[in-house]
Amino acid sequence: MQIASGRTIMLSSESALRDFRAYYPGARNQVCVVRFATQPPAAFLNTDPAEVIGAYHLPANYFYLPNQFYRHKNHKLVVDALTILKGRAIDVVICASGSKEDRREPGYYDLVNSEIQKRGLEAQFRHLGVIPLPHVYALLRASTALINPSRFEGWSTTVEEAKSFGVPMILSDIDVHREQTAGSARYFGVDDPVALADHLMQAVQEAHGPTIRNVVPHQDDNVSAFAASFAATMRQAAGQDVGEPIER
Repeated sequence: MQIASGRTIMLSSESALRDFRAYYPGARNQVCVVRFATQPPAAFLNTDPAEVIGAYHLPANYFYLPNQFYRHKNHKLVVDALTILKGRAIDVVICASGSKEDRREPGYYDLVNSEIQKRGLEAQFRHLGVIPLPHVYALLRASTALINPSRFEGWSTTVEEAKSFGVPMILSDIDVHREQTAGSARYFGVDDPVALADHLMQAVQEAHGPTIRNVVPHQDDNVSAFAASFAATMRQAAGQDVGEPIER
């Protein structure tokens, strides 16, 4: 309906643009790519990460996985990687947060959780459920690395939040993750638990105790660039810009 109406289409990544061109080759709409950036609210950064870590009984070194329990988020791969590490006698703790409810696939969380219990990984995979956003930021800032094993993303909010604090990232090797991090993360195939296990093991070996990170100095510039791109798209959609369709 949006295409048929002739509206300007705003997408969040070049990866999404490629999908758009592939699935809607006949579309002649103006298309803009606007990559959002996040600015963590100062009020949410007053929570002491050490207190949050203690409240959830986490070790000093842990990996953070803040994804909802949807099948495409690929938690099962993380469980497989932890199984591999257990076989290597490498102790790694994954702290996960997010909803366990998916109306499209009821019971998926129970399926993953049963595998965790069957493999004796309860101490290695800790699901905290839905937690307050200040706790999310606290856990992210103090984590050894962010993990996102997803098979599909638009423009990942969790990756943007990790970037805003300079948190190391271990990400599935999908186009949008490469685009979003410009090659600055560790990557693994969405069906390759061995590669993920190797990355986790290396990161644990390189960790030097707890580190609490603050917002990176250039984050204001990133947010300003996003705001300018968004404003330009709104002007184009309102017909104030003349010329060929633009991609930002």
